[in-house]
Amino acid sequence: MFLESRVAVKLAYDGSKFYGYQRQPRRRTVEGALIDALVDLGAIGSARGARLQSSSRTDRGVSAVCNVVSFTTDFSLKALCSAVNSQTEDLWTYSAVRVPEDFNPRWARRRWYRYYLRKSTQDLKLMRTFAGRFEGAHDFSDFSKKDDRDPIRTIDSIDVSDAGQFIVIDFKAESYLWNMVRRIVWMIDAGSAGAIDEECVGPEAATRPRRIGLAPAEFLLLMDVECGVEFPNDLKAVASVRKVFEGRLMRHLFEQEFSHHLLKALHR
Repeated sequence: MFLESRVAVKLAYDGSKFYGYQRQPRRRTVEGALIDALVDLGAIGSARGARLQSSSRTDRGVSAVCNVVSFTTDFSLKALCSAVNSQTEDLWTYSAVRVPEDFNPRWARRRWYRYYLRKSTQDLKLMRTFAGRFEGAHDFSDFSKKDDRDPIRTIDSIDVSDAGQFIVIDFKAESYLWNMVRRIVWMIDAGSAGAIDEECVGPEAATRPRRIGLAPAEFLLLMDVECGVEFPNDLKAVASVRKVFEGRLMRHLFEQEFSHHLLKALHR
């Protein structure tokens, strides 16, 4: 038996396999699956009792390579990640550290989101110009589902880069409103492609399109959370996660090649 302590873990997950992050009745969610695994292992008695807290509650379909979750447990820190991974599918922990009792990942200093936008006719230079309009402190009321939260948010940076078949858009900020990143991506993309007037692009534009669209969730990835804690990787857990994704990649490559041969056969 180990002494009870506050721990934080790094969590990765495939958002396409879950009905969002936050627990919901009769729905498979990331948070729900993690809690079930921890309870089954005896690492916690309940989420409330262990004061389980998460840094980010990502939308349905959004994936993560680094969300941070904290809770109180007496489970072996060395064995925690591998034990959780043995109980879950589509969700993996790969680093666990002890943290102070008052640690709360919701107070993270910065969250980094990355959007993978399929390349078509966009003008990269124009996209960077549009991205700059969203940097700094702005009222993002029009870029989120209406709720009671303060709509003023500060975006530290938005970087647009060419990544082969994709245009990658990196957002860094302390916090975001619900759907905010995906709506900004839609507007930057639509403005660059000429689908909306350039004057409509920006958080304080004089005119607005009749509807601000929403970029698909499955291409948004939570890359990192800065919360003042160093997270050394659990090498055994990382190796097991890597094996899972290598297997998935091989299956996708086989399916792609098989589809290619089917198309060739159809054109004989």
